Amino acid sequence: MSSDKPGSYLPTPNNVQPTKSPKSKRKRLAIILAGSFLLVAIIVVVVCLAVLLPRKLKHDSNHDGGSHNTGVSTNQGNDTHFVDPDGGTYYGGGTHNGTGTHTSSATPTGDVPHQPSVTPNMEDSQQPNTAVNVTDTLPVQSDQGDNHNIPQDGECHVVSKVSYTFYGYPDNDPPGSDISEDCGRGMAAGGIGTHENPLTFATAPGEFDRCEIVYSPYLRKYLINEDYCEQCNKDWKSHIWHVDVWLGGNSTTYGTEQLKCENSLTSAEESQVVIKNPSSTLPVDHYDTKDYC
Repeated sequence: MSSDKPGSYLPTPNNVQPTKSPKSKRKRLAIILAGSFLLVAIIVVVVCLAVLLPRKLKHDSNHDGGSHNTGVSTNQGNDTHFVDPDGGTYYGGGTHNGTGTHTSSATPTGDVPHQPSVTPNMEDSQQPNTAVNVTDTLPVQSDQGDNHNIPQDGECHVVSKVSYTFYGYPDNDPPGSDISEDCGRGMAAGGIGTHENPLTFATAPGEFDRCEIVYSPYLRKYLINEDYCEQCNKDWKSHIWHVDVWLGGNSTTYGTEQLKCENSLTSAEESQVVIKNPSSTLPVDHYDTKDYC
């Protein structure tokens, strides 16, 4: 009789999964992190392109066919001044000379600028054909900085942004030719505009020296400071240069006409220049009566 001994056999469960190693877990985590970093990088690049690309295209269009403002002014100074007596808005000379006041303005009988007369081809028959180029006749120093304080150094200076007005016999107060200064030729306004016989102008105290002779490219006349102008005095306190030029006249009979003439000759405010310490050989227009307004 034989006997069988039981064995030690144990069956393997069907639902038990093999355990993954730690190395496999780390590899999977690294793949996930790398993918996340790549996605973030792509997003950053897209955002940067969306911001910078439109600016680049706009800048390129400004250089290729678009307007490009360099910020450089093409106005290089006031050395050349064209004579343009065509009037703008009349600003008035205001209260005038030391014995009375000048209130408005008018038909001249003294020597003054002409009013342009139009030819059939619409050109001014009295208008000069050439410009007064100050640099051709005298050394000029530019005074575009502090225009209110022109150096008193005896040198020629171009005073820019000057307002011009006109007055005469009818709008002096009292009507007449009385002036506030005697510059060696009496107490009456006058002159023809040459260096030897300059035309009277009025201004504010301290704006020009007493009896100072200046040159006006606008009028092509030499002017002498021998009268007082109240409006000029007000303007000077605001750092505005203002000369009020004698237009002449010998009565009030044609006062309205003379006021219209003064108005037509008045240029835009601060649109002209005056030359201090000018050469004595600058061009002068010798106006005849027919050249007036």
